[in-house]
Amino acid sequence: MQLAANAKAIARTRAHDDAAFHLAGLLIVSLFPALFWTALAAGIGGATGYAPGPLALMTFGTAVAVFCATVFHALVARI
Repeated sequence: MQLAANAKAIARTRAHDDAAFHLAGLLIVSLFPALFWTALAAGIGGATGYAPGPLALMTFGTAVAVFCATVFHALVARI
């Protein structure tokens, strides 16, 4: 009985330690593509003569970040 309790405690500790790495991975996977695609959309918009507004760029960047974070979470989540 004591062995099972220790195994659960170790599993919780490992999961807690991995949380920081998962958060860092989530930020990297969602933030960098969002910044890249937002900058690309702003650059293409400026080059074609139609500069998107800040609200449109912020909405687009947020949508890209949420999509990437959702895909990352689906791939990393342990079921």
